[in-house]
Parts: sequence; C-alpha cells; structure tokens
Amino acid sequence: MYIGNGIQIVLRFFRLKFSDPRVYASRVREFLQLFPELRTWTQTLDLEQTRRLCQSFRKIPFREWRALKTVSQKAFKKRSSSVKRWTQPACFTLEDRQVQSALWQQAESRGMQHLRQGKVAALTVAGGLGTRLDFPGPKGLVPVTPLKRKTLFQVFAEKLKAIEKLHGIRMHWFIMTSADTHEATQEAFQSNHWYDSKYVHLFQQGALPAFTMDGTCLLTHEPSIHYYPDGHGGVFKALASTGYLDKMLTYGIETLSYFQVDNPLVCIGNCNFLGLHLNGMSDFSTKVVAKTSADEKVGVFVNQGNVLRLVEYNEIPEYLSVKKTKEGQLYFKWGNTAMHLIQRSFLEAMAKKNLPIHVTHKPMQHWHPLLQNNCSASCQKLEYFIFDALPLAKNPLLLEIDRKEEFSPVKNAHGQDSLDTCMRDQISRWNRWFSNCGLNVDLGNKASDNTHRLEISPLFADDYVSFKNMWHALVIKPNYFENLYLE
Repeated sequence: MYIGNGIQIVLRFFRLKFSDPRVYASRVREFLQLFPELRTWTQTLDLEQTRRLCQSFRKIPFREWRALKTVSQKAFKKRSSSVKRWTQPACFTLEDRQVQSALWQQAESRGMQHLRQGKVAALTVAGGLGTRLDFPGPKGLVPVTPLKRKTLFQVFAEKLKAIEKLHGIRMHWFIMTSADTHEATQEAFQSNHWYDSKYVHLFQQGALPAFTMDGTCLLTHEPSIHYYPDGHGGVFKALASTGYLDKMLTYGIETLSYFQVDNPLVCIGNCNFLGLHLNGMSDFSTKVVAKTSADEKVGVFVNQGNVLRLVEYNEIPEYLSVKKTKEGQLYFKWGNTAMHLIQRSFLEAMAKKNLPIHVTHKPMQHWHPLLQNNCSASCQKLEYFIFDALPLAKNPLLLEIDRKEEFSPVKNAHGQDSLDTCMRDQISRWNRWFSNCGLNVDLGNKASDNTHRLEISPLFADDYVSFKNMWHALVIKPNYFENLYLE
C-alpha cells in the first residue's frame, strides 16, 4: 500500500531506533488505515514533521485508538435508556440533622477522631484553564475574594491551615493538574508559599484525543495529535501511575476529601460528613444541594434499580427533570456539588477499572491540514467522569448541605455561577454571620452588586460556629464593616 514518501522515510528512520521495527511500521500503517484522511496530508510532510506526528499518536496504545474512534462514532447514535427504573435516592437532609441530633453528634465525634489521627487528606481537581472566566491561566489562580483578591488556591490553603490549627495536625494536599495547568500551578505554589511544600503533591492527569464531528482526530500545527485532559474521572489512574496511591498508604491516609477547584465555599474538614461516611462504611459519599429549578445545570442523583447513579443535566429527559412530588418539589432534586469523600481503597480498586468515555460537543481550535491554518469548529471532546464509579461503590451516601454556606461555583465570567455571583454569595455569607451574632451590618441592596465589600479569611473562621466564637473572643472589636478584613 502506498502511504506517502514521508511515512516511508520515517519507517526507515525508526528501524534504527526500535528493537522490532516491523511491529512499529505495522502500527504506523494501521494508524493511517484507521484515519485514511491523514494519508494524503502526510505526503507533504518532511522527515522531522512526520516523525513528530508518528510519535504523538504513540502516546496512546494503538489498541485503544480503535476503541476511541468507535466511541466518537457511536456518540451520534441514540443511546438506550432505562429511565423507567429511576427512583428517588435516599439522602440525609437538613431536617434530619435536627430530628436525629444524637446520630449527628456521634458522627461528628467519629469524624473528628479520624481527622485528628491524620487519616484524611485533601484532593483537588484543578486541570482546567480560566478561559470561560476571561483569565489567561489555570482556574485555580483566578482572584476570587472581594478585598484581598486571593486566588482559589490561596483560599483552599487557608482552609487547610485553619483545620491544622483547630485539630493540631498537618494535612496532605493532592492537586491534579493537566498539561495545560501543571507548570503555572507549580510555579505559583513555589513563589507564593501558600502551603507547606512538603505537604503539597501535584500530579498530572492523563489525556485523550479529540475528534472532528466526522471522526477524524484533531491535529496541531506542529504537526501532532491534539490531546485534551481526560476529565475528572482520570484521577484514579493518574494517582496510580504517579505513585501517589502508594504514598497515601505510606502516609496513613484512608479518606480523601475531594473537591473541584471552582468552589471557594467548600468545607474541607466537615467532621459530621466524615463521621456519617465512616459509620455508613461508604466508599464514596457526596454533598448535594436541592436544585433551584429544573433547568439548573447540575447533575442529579437517581436510583436505577438498587444502584445509585448521577445523571448529567443534559442527559435527563425533560419530562423527568420537571417532574414534581405531591408537595410540589422536584422529584429528582438532589444536585451534585462535586464535593466527595472517597476511601483510598476504593481509589485503588477503580484505578484498575476502565470507566466509560463521555463525548461532549464544543467549539475547539485545531489545525486544518488541507487549509493549512487554525480553525474553530464544533468537535468531540472525550472525557472520563468520576461519578461513573458510583455504581461500583459500596454504600454510597448523600448528604444535603446549605447552598448558601458551602456552594457557589465559579464557572463563568458573568451571569449564573460566575465571579459576580460568587463574590455576592461570599459577602452575603459573612453578612449573615454578623446578623446571627446580633450585629446589623445592613448591606441593603449593596450585597447584590458587590459594592459593599468585606472579607473574612478562613484563618479567622470558615463557618458560623467558628466565627461566633472568634468574634466574641475579640477584646477589641472593629466598629466598621465597610472594607473590613478579618484574619
């Protein structure tokens, strides 16, 4: 078969480099058979360009390429659904905390003991860029607080320091980056000293190729295959391949407090949640919020038979998303916050499994080999989702939290779930704490437009109970609230 002069030259080159060049040459031919539209283009490449292209597709074992292309092709086919078997999942609600106060107190005691024994670590997924926030870098470096303009990473670091101070421990912090964010994240931690470097562990997630809508793998101008981060579900294999699962075992870590990088209100050291998770012998527990409306863009939890699953907001049929109970509430109302507790033993087990691949359609920049320039078109992005591990988890548990206290993600520059709404929610949260202590901050309408600014560092308090104790302990209290900063 004629495969282009460039490829023939490269095959001769690799015969000098590989112990079994016949196998490698066969893989090159098979790759071009899989993507015949690239064969003509390779005839225009010189030796170095062709070598780079061939090297790039070897990033993924060839046996997986066929499976990935099949996934992209099947994305257009309507998937069968078993929605008729969906029922409401069990959940510990906010009301349950009041009715079952003894259970709640016992859980808090169990969780605190586990935390103070050094068996808990933080796990942050931070592979995304701040593109949708109009920020030219990792999302974790986006300034997010009203006065000090602290980055998301700094806020999380202060939360961990507050836990250390309260419980007299040191917590390890594992941060999953991507090829796009790793270097900048590493430099930021080294330059700013937000957290003890001995306890910060950065590791990169894997990558998957993206495809055009007709099933051709995307290219860069180098030329090489265009890879993208493989999604938060890549955390299992990434922890294993980098050796951090083994290190967790060495450190005595049993439970990971998992959260995504976009939510500055996350409560990392929640002993109640931790105790419920441990008492329930759960592999995988999640904090949930009641959806504000049927069209809120969060995944919802359902029971499918006896198995707990999470269904993405764009995958649930509309008639089910708007279904109501007799009380007028959404039938499937428990929205995902991406705040989980996961046992290390479950991480180890899932690292040996192959999660299903999800395909999302989004505009992507890529190199067009025939036009010889960059273009933007709707393409297929392949990802693993962490919640696909739920059906394999033992005793998964859901806990409802107060959205106003713990959940305000930053996903957009403006509008819903944006920097604007997150800033507003932070200020409103701190204002509420003052009000609950009998102090009238009286932000009025200013809280909605963020013109009345104040800020409370997690080092001062990260929940109302801690704030109340710290505020009453102040010998000299400030007599102003505008631009007030407490640390």
